[in-house]
This record gives sequence, C-alpha cells and structure tokens, in this order.
Amino acid sequence: MPSRRDILKAAAAAPFVLAAPAVLTRPARAQTTLRIQGFLAAASPTHRAFEAMAGKVSERTGGALALQTLPAGAVVGPPETINAVQAGILDGHYSSSSFFAARNPAFIVYGDTGASYDDVKTRDRWYAEGEGEAIGRDLYARENMHYVANVFWPSEHIPSRVPLRGVSDLENLKIRVPPGMISEIFGMAGAAVVNLPGGEVFNAFQSGVIDAVDWASPGQNYEVGLYRIARYSVDAAHSMPATEIAFSRRVWEGLSDEHRTALEEEIRAMSAGLREQIRADDEAALERIRAEGVEIIEWEADEVAKLRALTSQKQDEIAGQDEIAARIVASHRAFQAELGL
Repeated sequence: MPSRRDILKAAAAAPFVLAAPAVLTRPARAQTTLRIQGFLAAASPTHRAFEAMAGKVSERTGGALALQTLPAGAVVGPPETINAVQAGILDGHYSSSSFFAARNPAFIVYGDTGASYDDVKTRDRWYAEGEGEAIGRDLYARENMHYVANVFWPSEHIPSRVPLRGVSDLENLKIRVPPGMISEIFGMAGAAVVNLPGGEVFNAFQSGVIDAVDWASPGQNYEVGLYRIARYSVDAAHSMPATEIAFSRRVWEGLSDEHRTALEEEIRAMSAGLREQIRADDEAALERIRAEGVEIIEWEADEVAKLRALTSQKQDEIAGQDEIAARIVASHRAFQAELGL
C-alpha cells in the first residue's frame, strides 16, 4: 500500500516567556483518499506497478491525494467493482471491460479486440489515434463513472501440449478459455472449449483434461508454470484484452483540476512503464522456454486472417445488440481500413 503523508500537526506551544513572539502554525492540508480495486493479486507485477503509480500521485500532490490500491477480491470480485463504485464502497477500479459483459454487450467488444489487429502495438493506436478512449468515456458514463485512460495489456500466447499452426488445428481441441467473446470464437472454429476457474487450470493441464490454455502473455504464463507442461507457445494474435482505470463520476468531478491532471498523467506513465516491463518479461520468458525445448509458433498472416474473419463475425453479432457496441465495431472497422487490414 502506498505511504501516506501525515496531516501536519500544530506546532507545540513554546514555554511561557514574557514578551515571547507568537508561534504561528501552518494550517493542515486536507487529504483525499480514494479506494480503488485492481483485478490482479497483490504479488503480481501489474499490481505492483499500480501501487507505484499511487505513490507517485501522493508524492506529486504533496500527500493531498492518496490512492488506496486494493488487489483483486479485497472488497468484491472483479465482475462486481462497478456495483461497488456505484454504491460508494469503492471510488474507482483498475479493471478490464471484459469482466462486465453481463452488464452491457458493448463491454464485450470493448474489452477484447480478438484478432482484429496484427499486434497489440497496432491495436493501441486505436486508443491513441482512433476513437478508443472517447468511446470508453461514453461507455463508462452509462455507469455514472469517468473513464480516465487505457492501461497497456499485452497480446497473449496459448501454451499447448500439441502444435497449433492454424485455425484447422483448433478443431476438437480441448482448450481452457474464460467465458466471453474469445471463448465463442474458439467454439466457432470447432474447439471443445472448457471454462475453468483460474485455480483449476494447472491441474487440468497437467492431467491432460485440457490440451491448451488461453491464459496470458509468455512472461505471465511462465511465472505460473504452464511451460512446465506445454511444449508449444502459440502466438495466434487471438486475444488482445483491454484494461483501464475509471472512477465514480461524482468522485472525479469533486477533484481539483490539479489532482485530475496528476492522476491522468501518472496513469499514462504507468501504462508506458508496463509496456516496457511486460515486453522485457516476455522476451526473457521466450528465451528461457526456447532453451527448455518449447517451440514458439507464430501464425502466418493467412491463418490470422481466418481468425480475424471469425472475430468480425462475432463482433457484428454483438454490434446488433447495443448502440455503443455498434459504434465500437464500426470504429474498429474504419481504423482497420485506414491500416489496410
């Protein structure tokens, strides 16, 4: 938890001396503390970056603004943070829109771009150059929240016991995929999708109940031990989740301009730092697993295009369910056209 600066105390009264000058005390500066829950465990590198960001906000504001950065589940489960913010239990969250698919179909297509882009660097241009963050603000405004900024999250690899070199290899593949759009896309490709809680994945993979795992990027896959089982790490550009930080609109509007600026700038700095940290972690992990005999499979462009077609089909289906969902999909299509995808 980031350190907090104590409220200034009044100076102790000087011993009584005739003709002693009056002792003037500086008024205490009020401190605002915001409770914000993340979506990962306290020990994760991403949560540590979240805590470091909070420390920089406190330092930058002279201790007047403090963030109490809570790990996943500290107050509520990840899918319930919006409810907690609306109830005033939390002031904000660092989360992924994918958790809120049941609230609104727009969260589904905002929370993961699937195979829409060749890589996460290109996808992130949609936030910076396209309409990504503007749409995020409109989406969160429906929940009476203020979307501050996108936070970097990497493209993901699939640890697998069997080689997966294209869409046809997904047929009948027993793969763990969390519920949501990506799960449905794998099902469209013929995979036998298994929805397992995170705590059950390793044993199911080790015992052969599943053949492959949709988990995270190589560095995180390595950290949880999946490459002790997997002989292949598959880069299919299949999943590029989005994460963001948002606050209660009431809380955000109650902050000074100085504090809002400090928060936004430090959140963007945190995102840039995570981009470099995760890239370094992934490169190190890939080097290790190659040395351990794991084959890295990067799908050819024509196979990614097949998965992109399935992604587009599912996005179009979701776009018909909600006005903002339709706007998100149309925005991606326009940006893809600009990029020639």
